[in-house]
Amino acid sequence: MAVKRNRLSKFFFELFIVFIGVYGAFELNSLQESNRADKIKIDYMKSFRSELAFVRSHIINLQDRTNKLLNEFKADLDSGKRPILKPLSAYLTSQLLITQAGLNEDIFLQLNPGLASSLSGGYDNIKAATKWIDSFNDICNRNLISTEPIDFYNRQGELKPEFNWYLEGLQITSNYLRQILSDIDEGAMPATEALIKSLE
Repeated sequence: MAVKRNRLSKFFFELFIVFIGVYGAFELNSLQESNRADKIKIDYMKSFRSELAFVRSHIINLQDRTNKLLNEFKADLDSGKRPILKPLSAYLTSQLLITQAGLNEDIFLQLNPGLASSLSGGYDNIKAATKWIDSFNDICNRNLISTEPIDFYNRQGELKPEFNWYLEGLQITSNYLRQILSDIDEGAMPATEALIKSLE
């Protein structure tokens, strides 16, 4: 009887060892999967951060160009000159595709729901800005580019009313660009940095 009990104890001990080994292997595999998933998230967010920095630089350059065109045009008008209306030729679509997708709150909700709220409206603002700038480019191309000379001014040297859209369009463009910069600087970039820090 003592031998049977000893064998039974040995069997349960071996079974326990096997169970610990299998459980340990599952836990180790789970930990490795979790580490791999975290690395993928971190790599994605670092890539998104780089994209944000690139787009931010592009937006700053475009905003500087827009403001320069706007300010020079206003100054020339105020000093009695007759400046030529020049197309802005600004295109954002390709630069903003990844950023627009990244600013979609759903991505941040999946990675960290607490940070998604800091992106309020970034996706919609980029969509609206891109649509506006494309529309403004079309208006400029239709009205400012011609093989014939265009008479922008009346006999008194004032800008004709049919071209008043130009100054307003440049101002709206500048406002949209400022809003995108704000979305990046105050929403997306801090949220991305916080998420990277929480995952590392």
